[in-house]
Amino acid sequence: MRRVGTALIVAAAVFISAPGSNQAAEPVAPARANWLDPLHYYSTLREQVGKMRQPEIVEMVSAIAQGSQMGPGEGWFHGSVSRYDWSWLAQRYDANHDGKITKEEFLGPDDLFERLDRNHDGVLTSADLDWSDRSLFALQSMPSRYWFSMVDANSNGRISREEWDAAFARAAKGKGYLTPDDLREMFPTSPPPRPAGAPPPKNQGPSPLTLLIGLLDGELGSFFEGPDLGQRAPDFRLQTQDGSRAVQLSQFRGKKPVVLVFGSFT
Repeated sequence: MRRVGTALIVAAAVFISAPGSNQAAEPVAPARANWLDPLHYYSTLREQVGKMRQPEIVEMVSAIAQGSQMGPGEGWFHGSVSRYDWSWLAQRYDANHDGKITKEEFLGPDDLFERLDRNHDGVLTSADLDWSDRSLFALQSMPSRYWFSMVDANSNGRISREEWDAAFARAAKGKGYLTPDDLREMFPTSPPPRPAGAPPPKNQGPSPLTLLIGLLDGELGSFFEGPDLGQRAPDFRLQTQDGSRAVQLSQFRGKKPVVLVFGSFT
């Protein structure tokens, strides 16, 4: 019995220390026939844990404990799921199964093809439908958005001719042209170095304790996960923005399409 108890303790310790689903699973040893052998429970439990999906609340607490500032892809702020993904599109339009959809293969309108072709290379691939924050398109867009914000002086999402000319004048420093060094100084790829002996910059984001309190108060979201893909959204009733009436989700069922958008709009 002592050996069985030891096996259960080892199994519990492995379960607690097992890596999350977002980490690479380690090779699993073949199951042993001896049920009194602790390694049998070790192998079996590690195999099952690798197949489990972490609940969103566990993802969030784990990210906060590791110092996350709740950026894209951290905690439960991961990419969305859609039934109309690349597999769905390729199954219908990739006639020769080469991983690309040409305009000739695509049977929809031309303007829809242009909208789906995000990199404008004339074909549709899985990269065009990858909307995650780790996609090549997102990574390539980060520098351009950063540079755009530096030129867009009034932050209205547009660069006027006056703003462009002003940015040119700042970068040229009195010259009538720009050099590669001018552009490098105008659009730095990293923050300026700290002077020797200067203290490191303080973390401007909320502390882990603040984030945990916000999680408990519901400011970061609910402990309960929402419906999965294909499941019916739970019914709810809310007041309109002006407070004149209440709207209930179920009153639209079977009448018209309804789009629910969740997020901060402040």
